[in-house]
Amino acid sequence: MDKFPQFGLIVAYLVPGFIGLVGFVPLVPAVGQWLQPVNQGDMGFGPPIYALLAATGVGMIVSCFRWFVIDRLHHLTGLNAPSTDFSRLTERVDGLDYLAQNHFRYYEFAANTLLALVWTYCINRYFHTSSLLSVRTDLGMVLLLLVLLAASRDALAKYYSRTRQLLGEIAEKGFIGDTMYNGIGHHEEKGGSNSTTPPAANASESAKPASPPPVVKQPVGAKHKGDKQSK
Repeated sequence: MDKFPQFGLIVAYLVPGFIGLVGFVPLVPAVGQWLQPVNQGDMGFGPPIYALLAATGVGMIVSCFRWFVIDRLHHLTGLNAPSTDFSRLTERVDGLDYLAQNHFRYYEFAANTLLALVWTYCINRYFHTSSLLSVRTDLGMVLLLLVLLAASRDALAKYYSRTRQLLGEIAEKGFIGDTMYNGIGHHEEKGGSNSTTPPAANASESAKPASPPPVVKQPVGAKHKGDKQSK
């Protein structure tokens, strides 16, 4: 298990949250004051705490848009979530947590940062907040976004692949995977281990011998009558 899981949460939500928070500066000037270095003797710890909480909230909101846009984009282009057998999760939860920290958190960072950059850059470009923004910066931003998109797809593909290797996959006809806000889909209710009829019971029922046909007893008078006719 990762010894510092907070790092994954920081890069997945807090860093994109701060990037997205910069996009609110032209709209809400008070946000710009939160992000500036201040004299602690004059303003105290209020602005840094406001900035931290706001960045966390923005990062979580950006992650919702990531699930709605980026996850579905990868899904529609052939990167499907596995139908994972979660009946094995209890004994392999540490391994799954390791994969989440070392693959899925990096996917969230790349995808969330992509969306946060789109938001912040478009807002600042629209309001002309800096003279440095030009066609060259537009091209540079497009290149950066493409790299982040490729990195997100690579991290998500490795997370899906290694999760499938760790937990196994349930074969479902026609299943192409679904996306979840916080990871891969859960399909434990469809696993073979949750069958209502135990396999041993089915085997014992199939091993039972067939019952003999019922014996029809004839009346005594009918038997004697048949003997006379044969004579």
